[in-house]
Amino acid sequence: MRPVLALALAAAFVVTAGTAQEPVAIKWSLKEGQTFYAKGVADMDMSMAVFGQNVDMKITSTSVQRFKITAIKDGATTVEMTFLDMTTEVKGIPGGGGLPGLGDVGDKIKGAKIGAVLDEKMEVTKLIGYEKFLDKLAGDDDAKRELFAAQFSEGVVGQMVSQVFASTPPGAVKVGDTWSRTTKVPAAGLGDAVVKEKFTLESVSNQVAKIGVTGEMSFKQGKGGVPGLPPGFKVSKFAMKADQYKGNQTFDLTAGRLRDSAVDMGMKGSMEISANGMDLAMTIRVKVKQSVKVTDKNPVDE
Repeated sequence: MRPVLALALAAAFVVTAGTAQEPVAIKWSLKEGQTFYAKGVADMDMSMAVFGQNVDMKITSTSVQRFKITAIKDGATTVEMTFLDMTTEVKGIPGGGGLPGLGDVGDKIKGAKIGAVLDEKMEVTKLIGYEKFLDKLAGDDDAKRELFAAQFSEGVVGQMVSQVFASTPPGAVKVGDTWSRTTKVPAAGLGDAVVKEKFTLESVSNQVAKIGVTGEMSFKQGKGGVPGLPPGFKVSKFAMKADQYKGNQTFDLTAGRLRDSAVDMGMKGSMEISANGMDLAMTIRVKVKQSVKVTDKNPVDE
């Protein structure tokens, strides 16, 4: 029995050694003039409890952007993002209708362009042409310009760019290795969401790296001005925290770019709206499923 056991252990050692993976470099490989597309889908289910009654809403947003690398110099990458399509479906708003003041954003944003400069970590350091971007959305309407500037602030637009340029480790990694990133995301006038993500290399097969994502999200309250609220209304208190943040990514090592990503988030908290000396308190629960797929072909044409 012992010789048989020894042979079996030796064979297992050979198989294990033969399949052990060497460290891999998960890094972006971009060239000037390169073009690719990203399709993002976000499904949000929101439940608000007000005066003992529940109000349930569902918002589904789909967007398609074209990315063109316009310059690579001194560790900085300049990219041009063009909005090709955006649709938003809203269900459950009392009285019917869509998001206040933003019903025609899908038509206005088509063809809108904005540039961004990325550093060596593929994080946005600067936007180019933001005012022209707002001109495309609002035209000469000052009220709409203010509304769009809040909904599509520089921080929000920068996040639209950076979500496609996924975080990569600073050096070569092996299966099981981790790295992290902290991002501040504006929350449309309510404040800022601080997202702390941890990435784990789960596997590498056929030159595709599979990456697991976990995270924490907390909010810092803003000044209370929220697009769509009537004059005189203000969010006086806002407290939210994620109780779930989990996702995954696949990275094409041959192409040197993200292939797709997905994340599920669950958040809960409370909000208080003040107007004319009165306060309206509510509790909120939100579930979000968000995905991004990067392709060489325009998804709008398929």
